[in-house]
Amino acid sequence: MDIAQLLILAALGAVGGMFSGLVDGGGGIIFVPALVYAAGWDIKEAVAASLVIVVFASLSGTLRNLKSEDPIDWRVAALLSSTAAPASLIGVYISRVSPETVVQVAFATLLLALAYPTTRGPIENHGTPKKILFPLVLAAGVFIGTLSGLVGVGGGVLLVPLMVLGLGLRTKRAVSTSLAIVLFVAIVGAAGYVATGFGEELLSLPPLIVGSMLGAWPGVRLREIAPQPVIRYVFAVYMVLAAVLILVDVVS
Repeated sequence: MDIAQLLILAALGAVGGMFSGLVDGGGGIIFVPALVYAAGWDIKEAVAASLVIVVFASLSGTLRNLKSEDPIDWRVAALLSSTAAPASLIGVYISRVSPETVVQVAFATLLLALAYPTTRGPIENHGTPKKILFPLVLAAGVFIGTLSGLVGVGGGVLLVPLMVLGLGLRTKRAVSTSLAIVLFVAIVGAAGYVATGFGEELLSLPPLIVGSMLGAWPGVRLREIAPQPVIRYVFAVYMVLAAVLILVDVVS
């Protein structure tokens, strides 16, 4: 890898990290399209790389949240991780045995499905907390884990509403807890990709990881001063445009 490629990957990492910090998450939703269309990677390689990057991002967030005013609910984290993390290997398997089109359509569909909820902002549960329904949690964990392994998204965007509306957690605590769950899901999913052949590309990841960690700081600071509705709508527009671009590639 030459210097120019290293600089491109570092720049992509910095931009992706900034946007991730700006919208309080993003992960694969940011990095997968960036790697595909700016760095020319195959989408399956981009998905695998995204999960590796998410490991470091979620680890950083989890450590930061250990002393947070809204700490991780480790009981919920263990419950959902026990289903979501192993299920990520199902997504890895589907990705490995399926045509590239399957991953492209799945990723574009996820972007379109999340675009509108993104504009609505944080979800709050103002009613009485609900009891944990273990069959529902099991099914949701398997679905989220499988989707994470297939498209390289940690799953926080789906875990937070599940914990708020289904398990009665407050939004900020659900966000803290989701980072811990995403960490375990990403570790297992990334290990699955490495075990099934994603190895040579690992040499390209250090500049992406370092860039994403450095870029997250200005993103967080910008989030503090920028109007939240504007941020949410810009991110939603990005998701729609990325989805359209992927679907155009599929049919072309």
